[in-house]
Amino acid sequence: MSVKKITFYDDAYEAIFSIDDISRSKQKLFDSQKDGEETAILISNDFSFYKFDLPQTSQRNLNKVIPFMLGEELLGEIDDYFWVYENNTHLVGAIEHQKIQEIKDSLNPAIKQLIPIQAVSTSIENLLVVLKDKAFISLKNKWFWLADVESIINTLELTLSRYDIENLTVWSSNKKIKLPKINAEIDNKNFSSDKELLKEFSEILDTHDSINFFTKEYEQKINWLNLFSRYKFYTYSTLGFIGIFFASAIIQFSYLSVSNNLLKDKILNTFKEKFPSENLESDLISQVNGLINQGQIDYSALNAVSVISDAVSNSENIVLVSISYEQTRFIIEVQTNSYDQLQEYVDLVNSLGLNVNLGASRRVNNFIQGEISINAF
Repeated sequence: MSVKKITFYDDAYEAIFSIDDISRSKQKLFDSQKDGEETAILISNDFSFYKFDLPQTSQRNLNKVIPFMLGEELLGEIDDYFWVYENNTHLVGAIEHQKIQEIKDSLNPAIKQLIPIQAVSTSIENLLVVLKDKAFISLKNKWFWLADVESIINTLELTLSRYDIENLTVWSSNKKIKLPKINAEIDNKNFSSDKELLKEFSEILDTHDSINFFTKEYEQKINWLNLFSRYKFYTYSTLGFIGIFFASAIIQFSYLSVSNNLLKDKILNTFKEKFPSENLESDLISQVNGLINQGQIDYSALNAVSVISDAVSNSENIVLVSISYEQTRFIIEVQTNSYDQLQEYVDLVNSLGLNVNLGASRRVNNFIQGEISINAF
């Protein structure tokens, strides 16, 4: 099973709790992570969140509209802030460029997700978490706030009323905390320490649907040297396999080259033996085919062609259509006015000393077209 790591950091960027043994039942909550990568959950109030009523539009239009709307909410200049828009919740998170660069420089380069703790998506819809001197509240996964405990508690009744919250889960490691009387059902759970609380908190969070601030220009780049060091065994194994493959290919190529040269020498020797008076040309195959074809048509075959031609010339009603040669015989097609004239031509050729057989014949328009086989010369 792949190991996924999640670490909680305080506002001084010190790790206060880490979990890296995720069970299979929790694996789906970390689908956005790759093996060995780390998610940082930061407890810091440097992040601000805003909910704007934005229409469905392109990212290009959002890049124009959101800075304008943020400019009316932020105290400083919009160019001094880095913002992230979350498609699922339609929330905009903002932090100063100077601050997020400081965070990035302070944290481990293996961290691929930076999520403010107040903005972590959880399986509990309305949650108030009190960590000794700090507290954060998440309502319907659409409104987040991290502040000192007193500020959260003093405004709790107003906050719940504003968002029509009927039930609230409260987790606390601060035993001195006292909640005001509010018109909501409270599910209260106390923990002995921050670490115990964060351990159980890690069981319900979902990093996949949370707002990640390590995006755009602050996205962590791949450390290829570190990646190579982690997987150098597999890298060397792969390189060794490729080396063996190429060495085998070179040996096979050399063997085939030697075999090809031996075969070439044998062919040339055979050619010289069969055609001693011929000069070798570049296209050996065409040259050999031409010499073989020349050897097949001897004087007697040429004499047979002469006889066929004379017979056609002496027959007034015979027209030669085609003539072809197949090893030891000629096949000709002639055209006459009748079957009798076709037979007369066959008899004439036979009388001239050739062995002739009448083959298939057919009527073509007003003529008879027949095939004649001349079998011996």
